[in-house]
Amino acid sequence: MTPLQFIEESNRIEGIEGVTIEEVKEFKRFMLLDEITDTELEKFVSIYQPKAKLRDTFGLNVKVGGHFPPSGGPDIRIALRGLLKDIQVGQLTPWEAHVRYESLHPFTDGNGRSGRMLWAWQMGKGGLGLGFLHAFYYQTLENKQRAW
Repeated sequence: MTPLQFIEESNRIEGIEGVTIEEVKEFKRFMLLDEITDTELEKFVSIYQPKAKLRDTFGLNVKVGGHFPPSGGPDIRIALRGLLKDIQVGQLTPWEAHVRYESLHPFTDGNGRSGRMLWAWQMGKGGLGLGFLHAFYYQTLENKQRAW
């Protein structure tokens, strides 16, 4: 799967048609990073979902279907940094990291695409392909949500 195809598929999951040049440039920049930080994720989200913010302020709470992620506040940034550290040291598979990221839901919006980007980065660093199936993605999240 090419970067363009990956972005198109990721956007399609969100009901978004088309891809911007900025999205392609950001995808390529992100894939070349040696380490993912909360700041790098914020930059990614600012390109893909410009009005979204990291939920590190009290009151920035969200609900995702029947799931209530942790309340907004400084602990969101702390949890995100912990997750990114676990990824960096190889403690989580791409799937485990993705489920934890989506459960945390660290941004007010753009979590799906940033979570899939993080997944793609891990897959790339592990020398694995970017094959991504729309149905598999939803089936995986649906199974996890049943556990919530």
